[in-house]
Formats: sequence, structure tokens, C-alpha cells
Amino acid sequence: MLLKPKNIFLLLCLSAGFIACRTHKPVTTETGMLYSSCYPIESITIPHCKLSIKDGNKSYQLNGSIYIRPDSVFYFRGTVMGVEMVRGVIYHDSFAIINRWDRICFKGNNQYLSNLTGYPINPEILFLLFTADRCEEAYKEKLGFRVTSGQTSQVMVLGSNRSTLEMKFNPENSTTESITSYKQQTGFKATYGQYQQFQQFLLPTVLDISASGGGSNIQINTTYQEILFDQPQSINFSIPSGYQIQELK
Repeated sequence: MLLKPKNIFLLLCLSAGFIACRTHKPVTTETGMLYSSCYPIESITIPHCKLSIKDGNKSYQLNGSIYIRPDSVFYFRGTVMGVEMVRGVIYHDSFAIINRWDRICFKGNNQYLSNLTGYPINPEILFLLFTADRCEEAYKEKLGFRVTSGQTSQVMVLGSNRSTLEMKFNPENSTTESITSYKQQTGFKATYGQYQQFQQFLLPTVLDISASGGGSNIQINTTYQEILFDQPQSINFSIPSGYQIQELK
């Protein structure tokens, strides 16, 4: 089945694929590589998105929805033909994922996910990475990254946890083309496309993810059908009766 414990890296990639994109106010630093200020958003909602997932020789088609508040929670659902198959939350320190295929709830500390990806995992950082945000303040102060080299369309940054990020972007319109994370035996790449103007925001509406780690090689294509800003939403998450609970450490 799709979400086995040894394949939990796929779960994280699936989660990332649900996230739609925002951008930032185009004020650059002297280097022109990162942004010195970011446009604030309290929350983002994606009621509908299409997901195409390849895991080795297996493929899956899902409909997704997500709500994310960078200061508190990342919440997502995935359905097949209108039937919910996965539901999950990621908080600042912990996560829980309900896998309805196998009637299991995976729970654990976010450090487990960080070790798999080579990147800190919490709602704020996921929002930063998967929305193509190059906010200098966030990368330097919250993540501890520092720029090690840069060119007109590429910058390398090194993290305090020995992870490396490679950012490629279009200097003509200040949009991010891809962000790649490397750490030991894991790799994660997010590629952004089809930027469109949404009110005051220039947003990518297509996100392609490739990831390797934990014995998995995953490819995900995500297309966003609707994006809403600052819409209040209640989080409905509870573990169904009779489900096995598995702690991941």
C-alpha cells in the first residue's frame, strides 16, 4: 500500500504537494539573491488541487485540499473519487497522519521528518520552502542559513544542520525556478512553473517535486485550481476508533 512506515518519506512529499504558492514583495538585497522583505500572509487555503504521484513503478491520482497557518498548523486531506484516503496535521514540534488505506495513524516528532529531508520541518518552514519564498530574514534568522556562493541566476546557501540549498531563479522577473535540498543520502527538489498574477501576488500554480530518501524515489506533479488568502478554517482532526497508532522515531 501507499503509506508504509519505511515509505514515510513519500508521506512528507505528498504533504508538500498539497501546498499552494505565495510570493513576496520584490525588494532585493544588495546581492540580488534573496529578498530583504516579505509580503505577510496570515493563512492560505487551497480548496482544490490535482496530484499525480509516481513511486517507483506505482502511480496514484489524488484530489487534494490544504489549509496552512505558518504560525501554527499545516493541515491537508487527500481523496480518491470523493473518498478520503489520507488526512494529516503538522504542528511546530509534532505531526500525525491518518492513512485510511491501512487504517493506521502515524505520529511522531518533527525531527524524524527533518532527518529524512535534511531540512527543518514545521508549518512556517514548509510554507517558506514550498511557496518559493526567498525571504532573507527567514532563511538567516529562523533557519540559520548563510549564502556561500552566488551568480546571476543561482545561489548556494549552507544550513547550520549541514544541509545545503541550491536556489535557481529568473532574474528578469524575480521568480524562483527551483529549490533543491541536499543532505547525506537524501535529496529534495521543488520546481515551480506557470506563474500567474493573483491580485497583489505573483504565484506559481504548478509545483513539481522529486525526492529520494528512506529507500524511496518519488515524483509528484501538483496543479492548483483555487487559492484563497486569510480565510478562517477550523481543523477537524481526530484518530478514528480502531486504528493502529504507530509512533515514528
